[in-house]
Amino acid sequence: MQAHSKVTANEMSMNEESTANVKANIVIDPHAPLKTKIDLILKKHQFNGTAYVVKDNTAIMNQGYGLANRMTGEANTSQSLFFIGSMEKAVVATAIMQLQEKGLLNVEDPIAKYFPEFPNGQNIKVKNFLGHTSGLAGREKGNNKVTSQQILEQVEAAGIKRQPGTWDYKDDNYAVMGRLVEKLSHQSLEAYLKQHVLAPAGMTSTGFGDSFFTHPNESVSYKTKNGVLTKTSFVQDTSQLFGAGNMYMPPKDIYLFNKALTDGKLVNQSSLASMLRAGAGNYGYGFYTRPNFYISRGVLYNYETINSFSKDYRDAVIIFSNIRMEKDNGALVKEIYSVMQ
Repeated sequence: MQAHSKVTANEMSMNEESTANVKANIVIDPHAPLKTKIDLILKKHQFNGTAYVVKDNTAIMNQGYGLANRMTGEANTSQSLFFIGSMEKAVVATAIMQLQEKGLLNVEDPIAKYFPEFPNGQNIKVKNFLGHTSGLAGREKGNNKVTSQQILEQVEAAGIKRQPGTWDYKDDNYAVMGRLVEKLSHQSLEAYLKQHVLAPAGMTSTGFGDSFFTHPNESVSYKTKNGVLTKTSFVQDTSQLFGAGNMYMPPKDIYLFNKALTDGKLVNQSSLASMLRAGAGNYGYGFYTRPNFYISRGVLYNYETINSFSKDYRDAVIIFSNIRMEKDNGALVKEIYSVMQ
């Protein structure tokens, strides 16, 4: 009969200590249940893109969903790049507030102070452009390459359709603001933003214009209609979107912008309050105000991007999609916030 080996008290103590060490090294993610809920919501909505979610100042999700390129089968990842469309307006508004802090302009100034030929320029203030209450008629965008000065001249030639004060959302308001940044800083808008906004915020993956189309991390855009996906055909030169939509980035970079903005790294608290204060159309300078969060969004070339953060700045839901669905993603953002409370 084979004798059973005896385990000494010392060996038992060592085994218990080893088990305790293993347990101590197991890291329990306190956000795991919330991440699971958000993941299920995104999949339920058939989300295709990249989602970046922050809870209590901690990033709990930076995840790609679906395909970035249906021809190659490449998946969306945390590094995928998307055109952000009108989300750029908040970045340009930040530049304007920086120039005000430097004493180079005042948002109460008439635009004629800087562009003397501007129609009705003595009555339209800089803040009217920031808040989309300028009364511009607006130009017809072309497809050809244009300069910022040519855009300004086209906006001036299109004239005014009403006196300032009435909400009327137009990209041209921010094209004028972009040109104003150039005039006062003596830099191109791209150069100014790179130096004074992107670099301080750590937005190292953000770019401008046509360089997007040759970037290895490009997420290709598509449109869906009646369940059929169609790849976007690009015919418009991105210079036409000056100041109002020709930036691209991954979702994390717009979070870094939010964080730098609300932490006081880009503008002071007075400027931030002006940007987030709800005016006509519940719009401040680049941001809309909702009951529980601030939001900026873009719909461009079938990319749909939404950037939102809570009013205490601790939570954020950022979703960048490369498929323009028949329903927008606003309801998706609200549903994610509902499980984060």
